[in-house]
Amino acid sequence: MTITDRKTPPMSATSKSARIVIIGAGLSGSLAAVALSRAGHQVSLIDKHKTYPKQFRVEKIAGRQVDLMRKLGILDAIAAEATPFRDILNVRAGSIVDRSHDPHFGILYEDIVRIARAQLPTSVDCIIDDVVDIQTGPQTQQVSLSSGGSVQADLIILATGMADSLRHKLGISRRIVAEKQSISFGFTLASKTKQAAAFQALTCYGAGISNRIDYLSLFPIGSLLRANLFTFLDHDDPWIRELRRDPVAVLFKSLPGLSDFVGEIEPIDKVQNWVMDLSVAENVDQNGVVLIGDAFQTSCPAAGTGVTRLLTDIDRLCNVLIPQWLETPGMEKEKIRNFYSDPVKQAMDIEAMQMAHYRRSLTVDRSLRWGFHRRQHFARRRIASWFDRTRTRQATASYRADAG
Repeated sequence: MTITDRKTPPMSATSKSARIVIIGAGLSGSLAAVALSRAGHQVSLIDKHKTYPKQFRVEKIAGRQVDLMRKLGILDAIAAEATPFRDILNVRAGSIVDRSHDPHFGILYEDIVRIARAQLPTSVDCIIDDVVDIQTGPQTQQVSLSSGGSVQADLIILATGMADSLRHKLGISRRIVAEKQSISFGFTLASKTKQAAAFQALTCYGAGISNRIDYLSLFPIGSLLRANLFTFLDHDDPWIRELRRDPVAVLFKSLPGLSDFVGEIEPIDKVQNWVMDLSVAENVDQNGVVLIGDAFQTSCPAAGTGVTRLLTDIDRLCNVLIPQWLETPGMEKEKIRNFYSDPVKQAMDIEAMQMAHYRRSLTVDRSLRWGFHRRQHFARRRIASWFDRTRTRQATASYRADAG
């Protein structure tokens, strides 16, 4: 379904009604609308963007995210337009750490959102407008729009990411756990040679704590190579300006041995960056409104848990809790509280926060304990990789002997 512009002609002052109103049609809001509408619920989806703008956000799907997207019925549509890859070479300081073979899909964030929106059934009332006010209560909620109209519903789902204006109107605050916890960079590269690479994707880990680089991820999107660089730099570090001016030269200097694996490459677009605060929403136990995704808790991009946490929110809220809530009248805060206390959601939220702190400590902590852990971490991976290769060689030799 294509989201249509509802500002022309202006919406009448007579309010519309829906069972559930979702504010924000990015990834979390669009997927929640797909899940709920497919289950037969009457949904209104509101966003100010008719076409979602380009943003440097999620650019690959992997791990548990694949299983959750399959469960939500969206994986096939995304996989059909994404670039699949499995062979990932992991290196550090010019040496191979190990090789992984898990399914991944490379795709830009705006394309994921576009595909998710295209899955919306025609029953979804998609409204392109700004929400200027929210009124909530134990029975009925009302969303006021800049065009003069309004939508009444039993439940409001706030999927507005890190935007604060509507949360402030509801008295919901954000507790900053770690300000400017990480800075991520994204840009696109092209090979200057015609020689095929010895890998589909590559992860290059920072070799020292001085440059505060966690890792560089290189992976395919179409015929090009996308670079995601995850760091724990200070936001005013002059290194960032150098990276923007000449990303390839700075990467080769900061990650020794990288050029041996990737050969001659050149940037074909500007370096984008994303500064992430770790935060958690507070005073969320309110009548009639529930927060999902980054609207409730942000995640460190380097940890790779943000999409998993977002999809877990959608699965638990839309497939488990909302069907239970709608069995009885009202949407009191006691019902809403069940979402934030859901054990599956809580476990994922805790894991995401722990992984954010872990990636930072693994990269920049100068203590003896973390220095030892850092060496042990990569040594274990190398040893495990050696055993895997040895078992594979032994199994191959045994098979050939039996076949002979």
